[in-house]
Amino acid sequence: MKKYIILIFLFLSLSAFAQNKTDIDKNWKSLKKSFILKTEIVLKLTNKLRTAKVIEKTELDKTVFNAKKLKVTCENEVLNRESVDKVKQGNDELNTHLVRILVTLESDFKMKTSNEVLSINDQLSTTEEQIFTRTKKYNDSCLSLNETSLIFKTTSNTQSPEVKF
Repeated sequence: MKKYIILIFLFLSLSAFAQNKTDIDKNWKSLKKSFILKTEIVLKLTNKLRTAKVIEKTELDKTVFNAKKLKVTCENEVLNRESVDKVKQGNDELNTHLVRILVTLESDFKMKTSNEVLSINDQLSTTEEQIFTRTKKYNDSCLSLNETSLIFKTTSNTQSPEVKF
């Protein structure tokens, strides 16, 4: 009788472990979908900004390159430390170039106030909020299973974000 109770307990424990692992996978896929959406929005923005006179075309090209690179990285189905780091690095590289074009866009009043650019900026802002929320949810699911090696590293709340030029 005790053997059956132990077996049932082990089965339930394994089932709970598998469920938590499934939560990590589900949250990772959700986070990657948000990054893919971000890349699509960035590509739409860079396409629109091609007509802006103040924005360097080489910077737009670098932004497009990094957006496409991040999208390909997010399409990888493997979940391990290396894949998490690659997505993080790809997003950081994209952000570096995206910030540069957004800062330059500030000097083009007509372009930055156009309805289409404002709409794309709103979409980008909403997607960034979604990424923040989904990153927290993903990291919480990793912590609940003590999978600290899979955590998506973010800037701490006490540290200012870093912008490289």
